[in-house]
Amino acid sequence: MIRAIYEADNDHYLKIEVSGHAEFGEYGKDLVCASVSSIMFGFMNALDALNEDVKIRQSENRITIINHSGSKQVDDYYELVLVQLKTLEESYGDFIQVERK
Repeated sequence: MIRAIYEADNDHYLKIEVSGHAEFGEYGKDLVCASVSSIMFGFMNALDALNEDVKIRQSENRITIINHSGSKQVDDYYELVLVQLKTLEESYGDFIQVERK
């Protein structure tokens, strides 16, 4: 299962950590994993282009993004990513879980 755990203080997003493997389909052909990867890599690329105070850590099965900026645009990006991940959760809840810490 993929777990996306995020932290927020009111409308300011502090952190998101996405880890695991959906095991929805065969390795390399897993629709849920591909969707999450696409969402998260797009998010990281967008954050990188902003040059805000955001720390991105990536390993083989985990992405952690920590928001040190006070940027509303970064918070808006977090919100968009969470909408996308929660939409996947609605359809594939056995394979992805999104929760606020």
